Amino acid sequence: MLDGNGQRPVVRLDGVTMNASRAVWLLVHGDPGDDWVLHTCHRGLEGCINIRHLYLGDHDQNMIDKVEAERQARGEINGWHKLTEEQVREIRRRYVFRHPVNGGRALAAEFNVCESTISSVVNRRSWAWLADG
Repeated sequence: MLDGNGQRPVVRLDGVTMNASRAVWLLVHGDPGDDWVLHTCHRGLEGCINIRHLYLGDHDQNMIDKVEAERQARGEINGWHKLTEEQVREIRRRYVFRHPVNGGRALAAEFNVCESTISSVVNRRSWAWLADG
């Protein structure tokens, strides 16, 4: 059986419906409590329940794994993107740290985004994975 999103395999164990990987963890190691059962192989969506691939983590680790497994929509394939890769590289190339007049405000106006977007781009809080080039 698949979960409500049609993705991860789910099973019923002792009358409780749960992800199959969580059920395997529970049977082998006991109740993981509030921890998340994560996959070192990044193949949970494919139905991996190999106990050697499972480990416990939290939401933050799950988000890191999602990015590492390239399941996170980022850059131009993210439906919410405001900039293109080319624009991000141009902003980073042109941003001048010592001269605010040539920094975020002017670039924000030019690229029709807010100053915080420019700040996130140049400080690599967004588009961090994108190499300058």
